[in-house]
Amino acid sequence: MNTETELKLRIKPDLLGRLRRHPLLRELRLSASRTRKLYNVYFDTDDMALRKNRIALRVRHDGSHRIQTLKAPDKGHAGAAQRYREYESMIDGDRPKLELIEDGKLREALPMSTPEDLKEAFTSDITRSTTPLSLAETKIELAVDTGEIAAQDRREPVCEAELELKSGLPFRLYELALKLHEEVPFTVEYRSKATRGYDLLLGEKPKPRRSEDIELEPGMTAWQGFVAIARECLTQMRANEDCARLGEDPEGVHQLRVGLRRLRAVFSLFAGVLPEEQRQHFVDELRWAQQRMGPARDWDVFLEDTLAPLRERLPDDTNLRALTSAASRARAQAYEQVAATLDDRRYTRMQLQLDLWLESGGGDDPAENADPQPWAKPIDGVARDVLARSHRKLRKLAKRFDGLNDEERHELRINGKKARYAAEFFRALFQHKPAQKYAKRLSEMQDCLGSMNDAVVGHRLLDELASADAKSRELVERANEILKGWFAARIAADMPRAARISRKIAKIDPFWETD
Repeated sequence: MNTETELKLRIKPDLLGRLRRHPLLRELRLSASRTRKLYNVYFDTDDMALRKNRIALRVRHDGSHRIQTLKAPDKGHAGAAQRYREYESMIDGDRPKLELIEDGKLREALPMSTPEDLKEAFTSDITRSTTPLSLAETKIELAVDTGEIAAQDRREPVCEAELELKSGLPFRLYELALKLHEEVPFTVEYRSKATRGYDLLLGEKPKPRRSEDIELEPGMTAWQGFVAIARECLTQMRANEDCARLGEDPEGVHQLRVGLRRLRAVFSLFAGVLPEEQRQHFVDELRWAQQRMGPARDWDVFLEDTLAPLRERLPDDTNLRALTSAASRARAQAYEQVAATLDDRRYTRMQLQLDLWLESGGGDDPAENADPQPWAKPIDGVARDVLARSHRKLRKLAKRFDGLNDEERHELRINGKKARYAAEFFRALFQHKPAQKYAKRLSEMQDCLGSMNDAVVGHRLLDELASADAKSRELVERANEILKGWFAARIAADMPRAARISRKIAKIDPFWETD
């Protein structure tokens, strides 16, 4: 058994020559490149038991050799560079031999009665060119893979570069990727070949992924807690990129933006701990990405939460039907911008820079970048300070909800969102139920106040449509009165409930003090 750490980079076929000729690779190369054909057969049970347990089992045909490989994800790491526990054995024949897996616990955990339960699931036919590299004290293997993944009658092309850590420091993978990215644009490939193979086999498209619980422990330092939270936010972003790029499920771009927004909140909440120059750099980059993807989400909400229910109530209204068509065209253009942003060098650079920063501890020596004391503080103390500070801002506005103007209610909504994120980030450090109740109350308040925000955004979108041409302007003018009435009714219905929830939040016992 060994641990494999690899960073996959999706690259366009016409850029492979430029990558291979990159001067840096000639400088770092230890020996000549080697090219070989690799045919891989992946196995699973009829009910996809291995996939459900996030295990990949394959037999590789490498010339006359047969190599069995079992991969299981390393739960202790999250980042663009994926880490796996890998069990590899030379075998005779083309079928797996599970008795060769020396890890008894893992072998027992394989969800099958006998090896005969395993069936061929899908294959990959790859031409791989490998080059050994040395960067400082770290040995890295560059593998360039071209070919295809096949499942039944479905095919998906493969064209990617993979940086695999052989020895040394993992953050060098990101350092090398950033240097290559200056000359050869690529994007991070989050999905493994096994994941893509299963999607092909089952005819599944990329699905949205919500945020997941963050594992924090009281003994962690502030930096360790920050890294754990930031990595979960990054994982949420990456896991939703393919779904957002496809543009068929509005939840994909929504969850991608939630990941971006949560990551921005992390940098805001940890402002007293992080070095300001690096913190502000990432805040600016995340704001750029979020703003670029904002229009797609705005049009999704306008179409689904405003026009769709209105058309249900007024199915014969031709103005609403025409307005829906115009809004759908605008949404399609906004999704083109989402795809362009995901392919933008700046977006990939931001992610790799953040991965490098997190993996290297904020630099080779964190003490060189900031006062070491904030980094070393216990995470539970930092969490209490952050939660108390967020709640004070929220409570100040919530106590006088009835007297707030539109701008102040918007501020309350934003503060509530940050406080909810903080509660979710640090929940593992406190009693679960009180923290969950607090976050639920804040989520309910956000939903109520969201109608006001939807109205503001909706009117802005209408103005955008009206500015296109005279025909669009006339269309918007005809539908405007209906939409004004709709937004006013929603706000009138939501405000009393928002007021009740705000009063409860103002009186709630802070769970971080009563723990």
